[in-house]
Amino acid sequence: MKNLNEAFDNLEEARKAKAFQLERIDFDAVQKFADQQRKFAERVGAKIISFWDEAYPPLLRESSSPPVVLFCLGDEKLLKKECVSIVGTRKMTSYGKKVSHEVALAVARAGLVVVSGLAFGIDSCAHSAALEASGKTIAVLGTGVDVPYPASNRKLYERIVQEGCVVSEFPLQTRASKQNFPMRNRIIAGFSRATVVIEAPKDSGALITARFAADMGRDVFAVPADIDRASSEGSNWLLRMGAIPLTHPSELLEYFSLSGESSQEQDEILKLFSIGPLMFDEIVSVLKMDPADVLVKLTEYELAGKLVKLEDGRYHILGR
Repeated sequence: MKNLNEAFDNLEEARKAKAFQLERIDFDAVQKFADQQRKFAERVGAKIISFWDEAYPPLLRESSSPPVVLFCLGDEKLLKKECVSIVGTRKMTSYGKKVSHEVALAVARAGLVVVSGLAFGIDSCAHSAALEASGKTIAVLGTGVDVPYPASNRKLYERIVQEGCVVSEFPLQTRASKQNFPMRNRIIAGFSRATVVIEAPKDSGALITARFAADMGRDVFAVPADIDRASSEGSNWLLRMGAIPLTHPSELLEYFSLSGESSQEQDEILKLFSIGPLMFDEIVSVLKMDPADVLVKLTEYELAGKLVKLEDGRYHILGR
């Protein structure tokens, strides 16, 4: 299939191709390669998802250059969930680490799937924070899904395979190659209706992801930083070019309409704290709600500055 796509601009042209044109394509080699990939996939437990499959990510399908095939290790059901892409520099500062952790933690707690590229720095921090929140994350690789990259990130890779999902458009056993990563970045952008650039110098690959997102008509958020901070020169430039400023995780939750309950509903929940700080289990017991839903609401109130979680694990209402 890939050979066909390379030989012709689209499948319709391939169908209309003359016999002498089709003779140039070695269909036996294509079939042999496909059979080989299926065997590799069975060996490692990977799934091969084509553009026409029900499991294919819907927003990626709508993007300008969707891959014909995705290889997937882990929970493929995540491919159809609401996602947010979080990217940034490999050489993050303490500021970038703090912000990426807070943003990824908040959106994962709220039920969004965090998508990133498993690179060092911001990517790894975002994946780890999502898992810390008992949330879900998707790692998009520039290698085969059976080739962890960077190799020293193997433990995080293995945890994502177990608790999230690892995907790639590259065939199994594909090793790291410099030209693969810009191609990988378009998939990161394609998964989500919003891409967040946490911290990026002017030559960061995160800017490539942001450009892909903008070209797809998706929204790009950027976290502002000091104007003399080289590590954020690229993200500050995005803001100058019209990216949406992200100054607090709650703004991202609002964008995804995850703070939508009425003020009356909020008041009913906040009234619980009139007797003093409460443990999470106590709150769940009184509200008689699903614990996951309660956690989402408490996180929203924390981000809005209405509640604070004390060191002993109790939640306390602010301003009282």
